[in-house]
Amino acid sequence: MAHEADVVDPGIVERASPHLLAGPGARSRARERWVDRVHPLLGATLVFVVALLAFVPGIGRRDIWTRDEARTALVVQEMLATGDWSIARMPGGVHGKKPPLYHWLTALTSREGVDETTLRLPAAVAGSGTVVVVYLLGAELAAPAVGLVAAAVLIASPGFFEWARVGRMETLLVFCLSLSLWGLSRWLRRGGYRSGLVFGIGLGLAILTKGPAGFLALVIAALVVLTCRSRAGHLRELVPGLALAGTLPVAWLGLAALTATDFGAYAGGMGATIAGELTRRSSQSSSGITALTIGFLPWTLLIPGAMFLAARRRPPALLVLMCLWWLTIVLGVFLFLVSPRAAYFEPAFPPLALVAAWSLWVAHGRARRALLVPLGLGVIAVAATGVVMAAWPVTFELHHVRVALPLWTTVMTSALLVVVVLVGAALERRGASVAAILTVAVGVIAGLVVFELGVRVPFDNRLYSVRAAAGRLQSHVPPGATVGYLDAHRVTAIAVYLRRPLKQLPTLRPGDTTVPATPDYLLLPLGLFEDLAARWSLERVDEVRVHLTGYVLARRTRG
Repeated sequence: MAHEADVVDPGIVERASPHLLAGPGARSRARERWVDRVHPLLGATLVFVVALLAFVPGIGRRDIWTRDEARTALVVQEMLATGDWSIARMPGGVHGKKPPLYHWLTALTSREGVDETTLRLPAAVAGSGTVVVVYLLGAELAAPAVGLVAAAVLIASPGFFEWARVGRMETLLVFCLSLSLWGLSRWLRRGGYRSGLVFGIGLGLAILTKGPAGFLALVIAALVVLTCRSRAGHLRELVPGLALAGTLPVAWLGLAALTATDFGAYAGGMGATIAGELTRRSSQSSSGITALTIGFLPWTLLIPGAMFLAARRRPPALLVLMCLWWLTIVLGVFLFLVSPRAAYFEPAFPPLALVAAWSLWVAHGRARRALLVPLGLGVIAVAATGVVMAAWPVTFELHHVRVALPLWTTVMTSALLVVVVLVGAALERRGASVAAILTVAVGVIAGLVVFELGVRVPFDNRLYSVRAAAGRLQSHVPPGATVGYLDAHRVTAIAVYLRRPLKQLPTLRPGDTTVPATPDYLLLPLGLFEDLAARWSLERVDEVRVHLTGYVLARRTRG
């Protein structure tokens, strides 16, 4: 157990530059004054560039195969085709699931047509923006070194790295939440209406991104304000920001209601989606926590020690207080109120990165060794596993597909991790603590990029060969002919790649007797086609298989 002498007082950290800290460890902190000399704007720019270099490479190499990405792509295609950006629509109907901010951003980058890169680029930029905000938050509430380490830890978190490369709106939501709380942190420390406006802008954009989930920032902010001991700003300074936060979504809703004739159907769909999320319970709570735990490795190994250090501080550092409320609200909402999915826990990554960075900054002596030894052993264990798998190649089954890791990938990644651990340990012994953690983080980031491009993308494209399937089916459809598709399974993803007019079919189930007005060509899962073929007079044109499931292109033969 660490003694009081092994931990720097967080209150001192918040009030002083690192080289002014008194007590044990002050001399080693003084060796890293270079972090303090970096101008915040320059630091933010460098962090943003590094994050982009991690998130952007190869984002267009993986086929669009998930239904969430496919839905977004189809909505953007519809916006570009019709020129109507008022609400989200699928071909043939509204998409009453979420507000359209992510769709708007994607459409702006897709003026020549949406593809895999333009679909995912807004998420990569939003993820990079989140890393910048985390850097600024750590610098604002603790020290520049805390912000820098937190930014590096966040980029080097496998879960956050993964979602920043996927065309979903959760990463944009995380950016908006983080921006809002950064504005709150500036208001707590400095006061002023400008800080309140930043808080409001982030809150309003979060609501425009994912509806009620955007209010998480408001709940977190209220709890932080109620429990912190002091604040520089007056509550009235937040009023303009709150007004702006309400104005952004209200203005969009008002304009959409006035211009979109199908706004009623869209609003009804959003209401049904929200009600369904609140009432549908799921057994995925444990899998969500597991995904968060694994997705934050190797930094998860720092969290128990960080929480122990945080619990010993009375009162807690303001940064820790905000992060604890942040984590509590996110986990509480998505574990107990909303049917959870792994992506929903993405807002927990920034506070985890900040807490981990704070603990590394305030701890030294035995407390610091207690944090770093598990971290180093964890990275070495991963590297050792890679060495073993390189020496004795292992083939395993994933999603019913046999996978063998490429030899060059395992060797390169393992060697890289071993080198960065050794270099990091040498830097730590010399007192360059920040440089040591940054070195390990850079090694983990490089390993993630190598694994993503060398293993995961080829595996996903082999498992979900959506583009090839769509190309084969499209060859049977005359130019100009409309294809009706069902929003289910991989059908939606295949539809994205069909360069033919589309029309989304209503929900169909086995046993349906009503024959809706449909185009001549239909794209259906094999099981549903077999059930409907006789009653709907459907003729099989062609069939493809994507991950052990058959999908049929059918043609109506009469009526």
